[in-house]
Amino acid sequence: MGSSALGCHAGSTIEGCAAKSYIPCMHVTSLHRYPIKGCRGHAVDALAIDRLGPVGDRRLMLVDARGRFMSQRGHPRLATIAPTLQGDQLSATAPAVQPLHQELVADGAIRAVTIWGDDGLQVIDQGDAAADWFSSVIGDSCRLVRYGAMTHRPIDPTYSPRPEAETTFTDGYPVLAVTEASLEALNSHLVTPVPMGRFRPTIVVGAAVAWDEDTWHTVAAGEVILDAVKPCVRCVVTTTDQETGDRDADQEPLRTLVRIHTLPRFGVSFGQNLVPRSTGVVRVGDPVRLA
Repeated sequence: MGSSALGCHAGSTIEGCAAKSYIPCMHVTSLHRYPIKGCRGHAVDALAIDRLGPVGDRRLMLVDARGRFMSQRGHPRLATIAPTLQGDQLSATAPAVQPLHQELVADGAIRAVTIWGDDGLQVIDQGDAAADWFSSVIGDSCRLVRYGAMTHRPIDPTYSPRPEAETTFTDGYPVLAVTEASLEALNSHLVTPVPMGRFRPTIVVGAAVAWDEDTWHTVAAGEVILDAVKPCVRCVVTTTDQETGDRDADQEPLRTLVRIHTLPRFGVSFGQNLVPRSTGVVRVGDPVRLA
């Protein structure tokens, strides 16, 4: 068990730990959902977790004319698109254009797309109106596609905790946990501190020890148990302002992160990738325990 779990014991609560003057229990300080891969996320008070990860998270994706996934690596303007989901009702806003409002379909045309090394994924196209809207915002032809019942994307077997474990349109894993302490440690090395949004987390954890998440194995958050499978390797997206889509001229915080937190076997890392072992709901304020 990581050192940041000290003071948390069976049946303990955040309030109980504080009242007994224990080291404060780790707990969820914020939760974030990203309806469309690469687009802006938004904070929520609670996340329902199913076998694929957070419900409504990255089950939509933009693909180019060749059917390849689009992300902020090549299209930083995706950060200016703010989607929200209410059931199957998608809304999206972006600067200088009228908002998009559309009901997602489960019976659209089936397309074969590619995300990283996964070729031929069968997904559901969401029609011309959505394609035209996103193409106009990005300035490049694209289609909006949806993860469907026919879509299957197994997790890399090198790190998968179970053969049947799958993910959606994430870079590789369903959930990303980061700690406030690690962000504080990173920001202490920066001239201009960066917000947590640069790292596009799912679960933000408070009262941890900086970089302790590198050693996590099993994480219980709220009703859900998750397997910690590997530290999250970072890229140029961390240098992208998640409001404006602008890239940092000094390549920060990635340049500093390379210097202070490059891990053997993995490389420059920030946060821990998690795979759900059970389903349930995680809420802001829930205790986070390790095993």
